[in-house]
Amino acid sequence: AGGDFGFLEQRVGLDLPPSRVRAREIHASPFDFPAQCLFGIPTDLPEPRDDEPGHDAAVARVLVELAHASDGGMFVLFTSHGALRRAAEAVRGAIGGRWPLLVQGDGQRDQLLRRFREAGSAILLGTDSFWEGVDVPGRALRVLILAKLPFKVPSEPLTAARLERLEARGLNGFTHYLVPNAALKLKQGFGRLIRRTSDVGAVVLLDRRIVTKRYGRLILEGLPPASRVVGSWDDVRRACEEFFAGHGIEAAMGAKG
Repeated sequence: AGGDFGFLEQRVGLDLPPSRVRAREIHASPFDFPAQCLFGIPTDLPEPRDDEPGHDAAVARVLVELAHASDGGMFVLFTSHGALRRAAEAVRGAIGGRWPLLVQGDGQRDQLLRRFREAGSAILLGTDSFWEGVDVPGRALRVLILAKLPFKVPSEPLTAARLERLEARGLNGFTHYLVPNAALKLKQGFGRLIRRTSDVGAVVLLDRRIVTKRYGRLILEGLPPASRVVGSWDDVRRACEEFFAGHGIEAAMGAKG
């Protein structure tokens, strides 16, 4: 995370003494991220708290407005099935059959991905299994919305045990486990969009904590160096529209600018 191998080495049992370390190397990406990818971070949307229904409404609004701007071709990744289902219910009517809406749980993952690729303008809502190991090169996928930072739930038994072990060693569990884990997970999710040197698209993260919290810097440092726009949702939306237009991604007919 952030160019540091420490977290990964500990997780896979490779945290060796310095005398036994042979080499660590980070290979450059073959992608031109500043040209191929726009990364938008709206800062005026509600934070994704469990008791904040405003964030659900913001996710639905962004989804629909970006779908019009890109004419579909969208992944929306969530960290919980509850948030996914609420979003599906909120946008189904607004989409009105204009774009195929594929929701995790309504079919096998491979079936949903096949339908997504074939449709060319579908919108797919997914949770954990779609954050990694998914490959949709080409224009079928041109927008990726990440609903929130993918922090693990501290009360989950395995996570709680790991946090307890760290704290028994005098370490802060949030800093030494939850943050680097979220950074790796976010990087995996981000990587769903650009799969080939010819791919282009926009990633929008609907969690302003990445720029308002101290730990956000570490998470940002681990992400690909895409062109970045941070500001109001209206600013981010306009930047996405300009990016799409510059790469020949046409808005849906009748979409409002």
